[in-house]
Amino acid sequence: MGDDRAEFDRFVREHAQAVRRYALSLTRDPWTADDVLQETFLRAWKYWPTFRGTSTREAWVIRICRNVAFDLIASRVDHVTLDEERIADDRVARLDPSLLSFDVVGELMQLGLEHREVVFLVDVLEYDYETTAEILEIPVGTVRSRVHRARALLRASIQQGKAEIA
Repeated sequence: MGDDRAEFDRFVREHAQAVRRYALSLTRDPWTADDVLQETFLRAWKYWPTFRGTSTREAWVIRICRNVAFDLIASRVDHVTLDEERIADDRVARLDPSLLSFDVVGELMQLGLEHREVVFLVDVLEYDYETTAEILEIPVGTVRSRVHRARALLRASIQQGKAEIA
């Protein structure tokens, strides 16, 4: 048990930031993302000894995160709208600025879930298409088409925003 605990602690340290960022991309709420993060690692610890190894542990925990987020969202009757400025501040603080500019992050958060999710997994967390397909439990071709469509939507939205400023 001691070896499992040390291995799990190391795993949490290595993957907590990616799991939290993914939870934030799904929930769009930093406080809910923190709840999802906590529940994700509680479930991961509970099932740690039963991990079958059919995927990487990283993909496994991201899939747990996705399930926890969807369970939590579905269980909430009232969807609280948070102050956009507070959410924007949190996005800037949590996301690595070298990965995405603030404009892109704002536009990314406006995409529908299926597009936001694939772009976040592929472009922000840098998973390959196969791992992303495994996490989302969809075909690789679907991941590719969603990433392509999402990037096109992001480009168009950013270009439109720049045209409105000029």
